Amino acid sequence: MSIGEVSDSAGHLASLVLPIEVAPIAPLIPEPPATAEHIFTLRHVYHHGTHKHPSLHRKHDVTPSNADVWLAAEDGYEAERIGPLRARSNALRIQRLVDRRPSVVDPMVAQSRQQGFVSVLSPSAWTVDDVAGPDVTDKGTVLTMALMAANAYVEGPGKADWQDVGAPFNRSLDFGWEGDGLRGHVFADENNSTIVIGLKGTSPAVFDGDGTTTNDKVNDNLFFSCCCAQQGPWTWHQVCDCATGTYTCNNTCVTQALREENRYYQAARELYANVTEVYPDSHVWIAGHSLGGAVSSFLGLTYGVPVVTFQAVPDALPAGRLGLPVPPGADPNAPQSRDYTGAFHFGHTADPIYMGSCNGATASCSFAGYALESACHTGHECVYDTVGDKGWRVGIGTHKIVAVIRDVILKYDTVPECKFTPECRDCGNWKMYESNGTETTTTSSAPTTTSISRTRTETCKTPHLKSQQQRQRPRPRPLHALPQWEGGNPDSPERNEEM
Repeated sequence: MSIGEVSDSAGHLASLVLPIEVAPIAPLIPEPPATAEHIFTLRHVYHHGTHKHPSLHRKHDVTPSNADVWLAAEDGYEAERIGPLRARSNALRIQRLVDRRPSVVDPMVAQSRQQGFVSVLSPSAWTVDDVAGPDVTDKGTVLTMALMAANAYVEGPGKADWQDVGAPFNRSLDFGWEGDGLRGHVFADENNSTIVIGLKGTSPAVFDGDGTTTNDKVNDNLFFSCCCAQQGPWTWHQVCDCATGTYTCNNTCVTQALREENRYYQAARELYANVTEVYPDSHVWIAGHSLGGAVSSFLGLTYGVPVVTFQAVPDALPAGRLGLPVPPGADPNAPQSRDYTGAFHFGHTADPIYMGSCNGATASCSFAGYALESACHTGHECVYDTVGDKGWRVGIGTHKIVAVIRDVILKYDTVPECKFTPECRDCGNWKMYESNGTETTTTSSAPTTTSISRTRTETCKTPHLKSQQQRQRPRPRPLHALPQWEGGNPDSPERNEEM
């Protein structure tokens, strides 16, 4: 009798079928994106109204003949043309919605705004993806993202030929619409595989003046004060009336004020929807400075795209009030504790706005009417220690984007390590409650670690190592003379500074 045969009780031979062991089939896991190099050019400029013209949405398509990228004139530096914008991408892990289309996400956000709390979604609605994001460990990439954020302040040479995007943003408007709203510059690489949206933040000055400054103050104080800019220095510009007692705030009241349709977040979402409609298959990155950086972060949390900001006002406080989508297990009131957001906030320790300390009675921000009380960023903080490394003194003059590019990013040999700071807490001395009276929450006042603590009463001063005279003598080396760029410095566009 051979192997594989057995005999039954009657002596007959029968075949024995041996089971075949089959290894389990592993689930198909997509390979993470490989590192790649990109060269970006300016393709479009979008403008969305916010206050005076909330229904306005126009765009200007940039032709190759006028696709110049300009760095704004500022503090002794002339405006000048910048050469190729190069960036490196690598794999970046982001937890985000499976279906991230604005047509799906925007109604969810609107529902949260109406009901006053974040809608609960099943775990199956969320995914963790490895996407092609900006390499924030590469100095050249960080510099390019900063230049894209800086370009958002340059209105460019000549007059743009603006087109209405379409209903419901196509009505005729009176003169002056360009001074009201949110502006985004759209860059794309050679094959349109990746686009970058650079958002315009706070413009020309801290004090009321030209451009969108006054509107920005309203948004800044709604976004970044604990409670409507109330119960602070008399100079603060109050924007709502939600404080009901000493350091007691009706959080529902603040939330409703933040979610008015004519605010920057709504305008930014509509701008994003129109840009992604033009580039439906492209990876999207977002860059921004100051208020534009915070709004960029809101978009990243909403649609699950990578974000790189510079000197952004701490954004976690308003992010917890806007009704943004929140994955299972995350605290909707503490978005700074959520990992895998894809957000990276670059800044330096001499900037009181970025550090969350420009809010004392003698601070420049307070004198100008700004109530910037928030202290925590979502995602990761990437901090240049200019106070410790260079001996800078804290001052609002260090907040400007061109100064950050010239005096910080270009001067450091490497970029800082980006750190996750979930322990940070905002408004520790305030008691927040909901207006129905059935749910009361008090923010934690426990001390935080040194790396995330903020000094809230520090006076804003001019950095003694970077005075106006020192910046002008000797003349700065032009950007086109640096290895990163090519090109010359022809007639400059009209100067347009930011806060």
